[in-house]
Amino acid sequence: MLKRFSAMDLILIAAFAAVGIAIKPIVGPFFKMISTPLGIPGGSFGGGFYLMWMVLAMVIVDKAYTGTLFGIIQAIGVLVMGMSGNQGAVSLISYTLPGILADLLYLGLRHRKNLYVQMTLCAFANALGALLTGIIIFKHPPIFLAGITGMALVSGIVGGILSFGIYKSIKELRII
Repeated sequence: MLKRFSAMDLILIAAFAAVGIAIKPIVGPFFKMISTPLGIPGGSFGGGFYLMWMVLAMVIVDKAYTGTLFGIIQAIGVLVMGMSGNQGAVSLISYTLPGILADLLYLGLRHRKNLYVQMTLCAFANALGALLTGIIIFKHPPIFLAGITGMALVSGIVGGILSFGIYKSIKELRII
């Protein structure tokens, strides 16, 4: 699988995965400050902001399995750094499966570098992550799962918009 990626591709994927991990302790408390009083898990509320980095890596690298590789790198990163919180080894699932879903969607969509594709990728990846965590870790009832999944979709849409904005900016600046 790794043979299809250049060294530059792997550096970009790892760098974006690291940024996604690094910003969690910085912006996570902000999202929890808003989500906790509403009874919404912080991850489903802020997940779109974290997953925008995966979507950005996917559209820049533009190769199959980028989302999957990103998810694996992030899962290993949070485990090694002790940032997995209450998820522990389940992080390997909750970080990797959204990347796999994003890869599958990306392969099936046309005009991959537009706003709607980035919103779709980020929204569905975030929704899956929130759903997996809600089922496996928290064992939420179905009605609550529906609510957090809906919130995760909205958060993912915002993350996709941010990803597109960053992509558009670095494209205009000819960085990529």
